[in-house]
Amino acid sequence: MGRFAETAASHLIHRGRGGSPRRQRASKGGCEDRPVQPNPQYRVDDAAFVRRLVETHPWVTLVSHLPDGPVASHTPLLLDDAPGANAGDDLTFVTHLGRADARLHGLVGGDAPGRGTMLLVVQGDHDYVSPSWYLGADAGNVPTWNFEAVHAVCDVEVVSHAENVATLERLVAHFEGDRPGARRLDVTDEVEMGLAMGTSGLRLRVRSWTAKSKLSQNKSVETRRSVVAHLREIHPGLAARMQDVLEADLATTPTEPPTSAS
Repeated sequence: MGRFAETAASHLIHRGRGGSPRRQRASKGGCEDRPVQPNPQYRVDDAAFVRRLVETHPWVTLVSHLPDGPVASHTPLLLDDAPGANAGDDLTFVTHLGRADARLHGLVGGDAPGRGTMLLVVQGDHDYVSPSWYLGADAGNVPTWNFEAVHAVCDVEVVSHAENVATLERLVAHFEGDRPGARRLDVTDEVEMGLAMGTSGLRLRVRSWTAKSKLSQNKSVETRRSVVAHLREIHPGLAARMQDVLEADLATTPTEPPTSAS
């Protein structure tokens, strides 16, 4: 993996924000019309949810299925800032891989076509939920794991050197931010450009996706508040996300959801 990807990995901020997940609806070229999990309370069909998850958890997994077996790589991801690339239900991302990784994925080298198909996996905040935190009618239920995640099937193309350098500049600037001593990619520096030449820039256009936001929505409001209170001590980012979703649910549905197994 390239030096830029490794640098970006250490600068993630693990705190999700956004509205309540909505129930699944059929969609062409977007959210897949198939179950991610039997409980429809956890399914999300809003493209804005996917964008938010990528923005707050940009360290992602890319998986290719090749004749010799699956190949996986990890890399930072940004929304494509080209006009219209993320308008409406469209989802497009940009990233890079070291050329060795890109070669393993069959994207570059030899007779590689410079394009392919990848599964993109985005993992949000997640943690174990103990049944000892359940209250009232929920008491005695089995433990579970709360999480948010997206699986997206993407058409991938290797971009030009100029586009790759522009993406690398964006990645470095984004993760360096405005911190003291922040660095930028120096396009006039031979060493840094040499490193850039060792990477392959990618554009990922999402063909279809599934998303899940499992944050104890199947439990009573009382239990959800208890889980949030316990998680604040050990995983404040997940607790904050759960609190946001709970408040959004209460604002739209004043009655408590039915209790069911985890």
